[in-house]
Formats: sequence, structure tokens, C-alpha cells
Amino acid sequence: MNYNWAKEVANLQIDITSHCNARCGACIRNQEGDEVKEELPLEHFDMEVWERLATQDTKGWFIADLTLNGNWGDPMMHPKLVEMLDIWTSYHPESSLYLHTNGSMRTKKFWEDLGAVCRKFTNHLVVFAVDGMEDTHSLYRRKTNFNKIIENIKAFTSHGGRANVTTTLFEHNKHQLKEIEQVAWDTEAVYFTMRHSHGDNIKFELGEDSYEIRACYDIEPYQVITETEEFSRKWALSDSRDYRLFLNAADQLKFKQHLEPKTVCPWYNDRQVQIDPWATVWPCCHVSLYGIPINGDEFLTQQVDASFFTARKENDLKKHNLRDILDNGWFNDSLGNALKEGSWKQCRDICGVKCGV
Repeated sequence: MNYNWAKEVANLQIDITSHCNARCGACIRNQEGDEVKEELPLEHFDMEVWERLATQDTKGWFIADLTLNGNWGDPMMHPKLVEMLDIWTSYHPESSLYLHTNGSMRTKKFWEDLGAVCRKFTNHLVVFAVDGMEDTHSLYRRKTNFNKIIENIKAFTSHGGRANVTTTLFEHNKHQLKEIEQVAWDTEAVYFTMRHSHGDNIKFELGEDSYEIRACYDIEPYQVITETEEFSRKWALSDSRDYRLFLNAADQLKFKQHLEPKTVCPWYNDRQVQIDPWATVWPCCHVSLYGIPINGDEFLTQQVDASFFTARKENDLKKHNLRDILDNGWFNDSLGNALKEGSWKQCRDICGVKCGV
């Protein structure tokens, strides 16, 4: 199987900042729920690069999904987020937008403005992490405020925003699920969703205030469509567009062909790449972790290989355009060979890529 990322990519997942107001225990950016790691560069995605990405690099390029996630920070921390989204939808009206946030920052007006600009996309959804009620939420989401989050969700949905209230299951919040579901209804969110934790026992090393929380696996995650779905749909779809209207015959065929996995790489099958806050392009969020030396270069060579030293320069959007990066030697040779041979431990551990197959 020959990989051709430049030809296939139709979805972008972007971390637009490495800043975050929270101190979650399982997050790679901080020291077990305490201070941010000294080696983490704190930076917001460059606005000139963003505008060029939207207007030039992806000109004539069908981008179905734009996801602003939070591997390194919370997208709502970017001071020009609303402006960035307005720029994107002006040049890519076909895109659906997905954002993930802890929701405990910014002003009421910001969330109202965000709701308004989100309506310009074909579809959108903002996922708010509500991991308990007022007495339990911040045990995991340290440095966040439950009441502020509720106020912000209401401000967002009141201006047409479609919200998903999502709860990570722990032993300390499993008895509150019905209460949290009611929060979703009260804030006029579209969905209430539960998910399992990525870690079993999460330690918070805070000196005398240290503690540990335990994941809950005896409840199966589920998603509930709230009674406000009709309300949210009316707002969100009143001026939205069906993305299929933007697909020509060739693009329609491509999407049909990608319904079934054809490679060992799930992200390639999903036609998606990851871009980090420092504007470096990676094939997925799992290997993007090695885009900066936060865990040390020795650990990098154990999990992937030394080609990442070169990739940190060759995959830089500040120096190269997106199509050229996806066509470069690292994506075509280093990455392609690693996927074919199963030589990267990270790919074997996370996605089950088999060695020597």
C-alpha cells in the first residue's frame, strides 16, 4: 500500500494553543495536576499561518471536518479564536466544526460571539467537560469552576451554539450522572455523553494536598439526546448548508471508497492529520507528542525514531505550505516505511500496527 497524504487528506485536527487554565491529573502538559512542565513551550497558533492555511494552502481543497482539540491546551484560550473561525468559514463554508473545552474561562460575550460564529459552519458541536457537580467536578478538572462552566454553556447555546455536555466516569462522580444529565437539559445542550477515563488511578501530587482518584468501569458509557434537540437544530440549521452540496463527483467517489479501512493507519483511513500549536504537521495526535522534546530525545527514539528530529523542521507550516509538507520525504518515506514495517512502538501500542507486516 502506497500512502499519498497530500491527495487523501480532507479533515484537519488542530491544536491552536498550548495554554490551558486547568490542571487535570492525566494531562501530559503538567506535573501530575500541579505546575506546567518547564520544557513545554507556551504559544498560541500564529494568526498569519492560520490565515494562509485557510486562504492559500487549502484553496480549492475540500475540508469536511475542522476539529480544534486539546492535546496541549484548551482552544478557548486562544485570544483570537472567534476571528480564526470567521476566517475559516469564509473560505471553507463546506466544513463542519468540532471543539473540545473545559469551558471555565472567558466572558459571557465571548461565548455568545462564539455561538454566533459557529452557526456559519455547515455543522458544529462544542464538547464541554462537566465531570461532576459542584462538589466533585474539580477533583479531576483542577482549577476550573463548575458554576462558571454552566453559565458559559448557557451563553453559548442562547446564541445558537450546539453543545455536548460530556462526563468522564470516575468512582467519585458515578452517583451524580442523572444530575449531570439534567445540567445538559437545563443548559439546552444537544447531547449528554459519558466516557471512560484514559487512566485507571490518577494521582495528584500537590504536597500536603495530594490525593488519588479512581476510574469507573462498571458503567457502560452512553449518549443521550436531550429534549432541546429540536431547539438546537432550529438554531443551528436555520442558515447552515449540507456539506454534500460542495462535493463534486470525484470527491463523492473518494468518500465512498473510504467507508472501509484500507490501510493499517486509522488516521489515514479517516483522511485526517494533526497540526500542533507550533504549526507543525503530523499524521496523528499520538505521534505528534514527539514533535517537541517534552519527554526527552531518548524516549522519542524508543517510541518512534530519530527521523522526528528532521520532521520537526520539515513539517513546519511557518516555513512550508501544507501540501508540500504532506508530499515531503518524511511523510512519504520515513512515515510510510514505518507503517509498512510496523517499526514504531507508538503505532504498535496505540493502533495495533503489526511489526514486519
